[in-house]
Amino acid sequence: MVRTQWRTVAPLLVVLLSAGSVPAAGAATPEPEEILLNGTFDTGSKPWWTNAGMTPDVSTGELCVDVPDVADPWGAIVGQNDLAFAPGTEYTLTFTARADRAVTIRPVVQPTDGSAGGAYLAKGRTIGTAATTTTYTFVTPDQELPVNNTVQFQLGGGGAYTLCLDDVSLTGAPYEYVPETGPAVKVNQVGYLPRGPKGATVVTAATTPQRWSLRSDTGKVLKRGMTKPRGTDPSSGEPVHTINFSHYTKRASQVRLVVGDLVSHPFDIDADIYQDLRTDAMRFFYTNRSGVAIDGAVAGPEYARPAGHVGVAPNQGDNAVPCQEPTPWMNGWTCDYTLDVTGGWYDAGDHGKYVVNGGIATHQLLSAYERTLHADVVDEGALADSTLHVPERDNGVPDILDEARWNLEFMLKMQVPEGEPLAGMAHHKVHDVAWTGLPLLPSADPKARALHRPSTAATLNLAAVAATGARLWREIDPAFADDLLRASTTAYEAAERHPDLFAPRADGESGGGPYADADVQDEFYWAAAELYLTTGAAAYERDVTGSPLHRADVFSPDGFYWGSVAALARLDLATVPSRLPDRRQVRRSVIKGADELVALQEREAFGQTYTPTDGRYAWGSNSSMLNNQVVIATAFDLTGRRVYARSVLEGLDYLLGRNVLGMSYVTGYGTVDAHNQHSRWYAHSLDPELPNPPRGTVSGGPNSSIQDPVSGAWLEGCLPQWCYVDDIRAWAVNEITINWNSSLAWVASFTADLGDGSTARRTGWDGHR
Repeated sequence: MVRTQWRTVAPLLVVLLSAGSVPAAGAATPEPEEILLNGTFDTGSKPWWTNAGMTPDVSTGELCVDVPDVADPWGAIVGQNDLAFAPGTEYTLTFTARADRAVTIRPVVQPTDGSAGGAYLAKGRTIGTAATTTTYTFVTPDQELPVNNTVQFQLGGGGAYTLCLDDVSLTGAPYEYVPETGPAVKVNQVGYLPRGPKGATVVTAATTPQRWSLRSDTGKVLKRGMTKPRGTDPSSGEPVHTINFSHYTKRASQVRLVVGDLVSHPFDIDADIYQDLRTDAMRFFYTNRSGVAIDGAVAGPEYARPAGHVGVAPNQGDNAVPCQEPTPWMNGWTCDYTLDVTGGWYDAGDHGKYVVNGGIATHQLLSAYERTLHADVVDEGALADSTLHVPERDNGVPDILDEARWNLEFMLKMQVPEGEPLAGMAHHKVHDVAWTGLPLLPSADPKARALHRPSTAATLNLAAVAATGARLWREIDPAFADDLLRASTTAYEAAERHPDLFAPRADGESGGGPYADADVQDEFYWAAAELYLTTGAAAYERDVTGSPLHRADVFSPDGFYWGSVAALARLDLATVPSRLPDRRQVRRSVIKGADELVALQEREAFGQTYTPTDGRYAWGSNSSMLNNQVVIATAFDLTGRRVYARSVLEGLDYLLGRNVLGMSYVTGYGTVDAHNQHSRWYAHSLDPELPNPPRGTVSGGPNSSIQDPVSGAWLEGCLPQWCYVDDIRAWAVNEITINWNSSLAWVASFTADLGDGSTARRTGWDGHR
């Protein structure tokens, strides 16, 4: 997870607007609202940013900075970004300032990217030693405006001095974000399997069933029926009907659903619609690799980039990373060694690498492969060597294992060496010592890196994932399997010695997310389960069956995630062959969990496999849905019951466009897709020289808490499905992470197996019946 400061743009040519300008006569004037956040600095300095190495000091209740001697006004700035304005509207900027000597500063309000013809306000203001309040009024241009604007206090050009700001306010009409929701007939914009379920949702105020038709690209009617009124959908607040056209089982291309004068986006009906999604969802991991140059011949030319964090300037590198400086929330902990922690995957939109998030992501790739060894409905060879876009193709090893190994080897490097006080534990994370801005290639990151204190959670993630890897590489690379098992057992023993070394939430203030977790019963259960499945040892069996979670209900409507991993243990105990005495009960518990999720899904008019217990969508809600689909898909593997396969397919419809926004949350899939996700290097919307995220990248999706400034300002009061905007600055709703794409990769592989024609013939699978 990331928090950002925005990179300061180059100076812009400005057009001064006279103070006191007013809107045209007769224009409606909305009630003014405060546009800025934290202008009184009562809650610290965020989201204000600085450049020129200035460190904000808010200890006096003001924001004070020591301004260096720089040549240009824009060489030293205090600013706030992510501001949106209404066109042709009056705004008022007020601030109080003082300095340790007389100096001229420049308050500026302007588009961040320099568009819209220049600045809306740019003034020079002389500040003295007494606190003085200044007010400016300006009018925005009466035209379409950029949605990312900035307020800056440009402080350079006057030598070195100290400046303090307080009571900074910008008031005026709020920007009204109106999403483009597309056709009222919401469909899976990629398509449907011929023998699978086919559902759609219609947003309509009609109270009686409406006639629908399925039409070819030439307008020919292929099927007809009547909609089913469903009342007001709680997750969107919209009146809706549903359509079931599963009984149409022929292949078709670019067909549409029509209800009166409402026409859906086009979609296909084909057995192969999920084959590309399987490989594309896994492709994401290669382009997220750290410590190696990304080969454009493998990833696509737009994704070629130099290696990141290998010690080549301006990088300080991951080759010899020291431990973090002592902090109160770590009780003064540090270390006197450095580690080579090159490699691994960048976690999300930042340049951090986290063992707990890397743990679940790596495990889900391993699980997607291991599933093909034990499940009945699989596409033989689909995850074999030379099936993915990775440079290790043609080495005789399944490509998905090659990709997983890249992060597994990084996790091994994060283990504390022998002879150290916490030997065998795993460092929780490694990342920059301070936040960087967007856009920024990994190779251009100039910040120092630091290892953060080991945690019990990270250590048990290492134990669990290394144990899983040990059994999968046993025949492929016995030496590597031995290394993994040795690391796993060492980590497990270290965690038993240090069962309560938790990562605190405060360790996410600078440079990286905290991934805080103060309950590790689930990690102990998961690690014990994987070690038992790999070794069969009685000690691990006792730890599994003796865990209070072993007989608990570990499946929740909220979905499992990196901080709640007991479900991973239960799923593997149910599917990986073993002599566990109560394995039958374990398998039944998975089926029971899936039944509860399917029952909840039947109430959802948009088909989503997500009905959160508090009615609010969580950060990464799309991943919660996908992980619920993993549970349901596993029930299908255990029973062969078609209801579970149909549930997974219908749940995927939501992610691919059957939602109130009419948005496919997977980049490159569907007519309207998310492609401006929050990332420092997949940042095309900020820098045209950089790419969008690769095809097959899933966005985190609607988040009722809307914690970032953009979604917080634009989506206030949103019902769950509306709490999303495809904007690179909206990190709370539009982030990308390795653990969200790993859940998509798992589900995409499962659904691709369902669509494979030879699989259907061999197993008798038929999702329509």
